Amino acid sequence: MIKPVFVCLFLLSLQLSVVAQNHARFSDVKAGMHSQRLENEALFLANKKASTIRCGEVYRRAVIVSDGWEVERNAEGFITGRHLHMELYGETKDGKCGMSHCVFYQRRMGDETFAPKMKLEDLGAFHTLECE
Repeated sequence: MIKPVFVCLFLLSLQLSVVAQNHARFSDVKAGMHSQRLENEALFLANKKASTIRCGEVYRRAVIVSDGWEVERNAEGFITGRHLHMELYGETKDGKCGMSHCVFYQRRMGDETFAPKMKLEDLGAFHTLECE
């Protein structure tokens, strides 16, 4: 009696795993804000970093997922910089597609403005998804 129950549970688990597969698409990523200039700069920085560390990805599209800049403060409460989060869509040489979560940073300058260029603070892992 135990064998048929085990077989039924095993088959049910296989069916559930097929239903629960993730079919993520980059086009489903919702933008928090829009800036073509920042997105282009992010693509440039991410592709530069990827080639430096010899990654196989080439990033083609970026979406800012932050609602706005996240301000960073020091222990005294003074603003030292700000962060922005983006999802970047890329392709590999072997035809696979995916996306990486990236964090970009702008430091605050002495004249109370922010640096004109962002820096790539974190290039996240490349997660495979459907090509678009």
